[in-house]
Amino acid sequence: MNALLAGVSALFLYAASAPGMAPQEGSFDRGVRLYEQGKHAESIAPLEHALNRYPEGSNILWNLGLASAAAGQPEKALTYWQRYRTLRSEDWRVLPKLIQTYQALGRIELRDETLAELLRLRAQTLDPEFLDARWFCREQFKMNGRRVLAYQFFEPSGEWMQLYRFSVADAGGKEAFFISLGSYEMTHQLSRELGDIQTDERVYHFDGYYPDGVHKTFGFLNAKTAPSYDAIRPTVLEILKGEIQPMSSSQFK
Repeated sequence: MNALLAGVSALFLYAASAPGMAPQEGSFDRGVRLYEQGKHAESIAPLEHALNRYPEGSNILWNLGLASAAAGQPEKALTYWQRYRTLRSEDWRVLPKLIQTYQALGRIELRDETLAELLRLRAQTLDPEFLDARWFCREQFKMNGRRVLAYQFFEPSGEWMQLYRFSVADAGGKEAFFISLGSYEMTHQLSRELGDIQTDERVYHFDGYYPDGVHKTFGFLNAKTAPSYDAIRPTVLEILKGEIQPMSSSQFK
C-alpha cells in the first residue's frame, strides 16, 4: 500500500543526486536537509542561494519546485517548474508537477492542456521508464490535516480496473488508506445481468481500502464514458470528510 507515496519520496532523492549538482553544496545540502525535516518554507532560501550561484542547476530547480509547493506557494513553484522544463524538456516527470500546480492555482485550462500533452507523450514514448509508469500524481492537497495524493492511471484496464486513486498519508508520510474509482469486471457483469445498467453503460464504484484487508464500498456511478477527474473529485472529498457513509463493508483475510 505504501508504493505510491514511496515513489514520491524517491523522486526527491533522484533530484538531489541528478547530474548538474551545484558547486554550492553547502546551501544545497542545507536546503535538502530542511525539506526532509518538514521545514519546507525554511528550505527555500538556501536552495535559492544555491540557484543564484548555479542558475542552470536543474536538480536545484526541481527541489525548489517541491519545496515551494509543499510550503503552499504554488506561484513560486510554477516559476521553478517552468524553468526546469526549459532546461530538461525531455523529462516527462515535470508535466505532472505542472498539472498539480495549475490545479492549485485554479488554472484549469492550462492544467488540461498540460494533461493532454502528458497523455499524448505517453502514447508516443519509447522510454521504458515512462512506459512502465502505470499512473501519475495529478493533485496534492490536505484533508483533515492529512496529506492526500490523487493519482490517475494512464491506461485503466484489467479485471480490477482503477481509474483514480486518492492516497491518504499517515503522520509518518506512509499510505494509511486509499479511495479509488474503479470498474471491476465481475461487478460490471453482475450489474448488466440484473438490468441495473444500459447496454452502452459501464458501472463505476467508489471504494475504500484500509489496513487489515478492510474494503468499503461508498457508491456506484453508471456512465457511458469514463468519468472525468473533476466529475468524481467532489464525491471523493465527501467520502474523506465522512459525509458519505459506506454502503457495504468486508474484510479480506
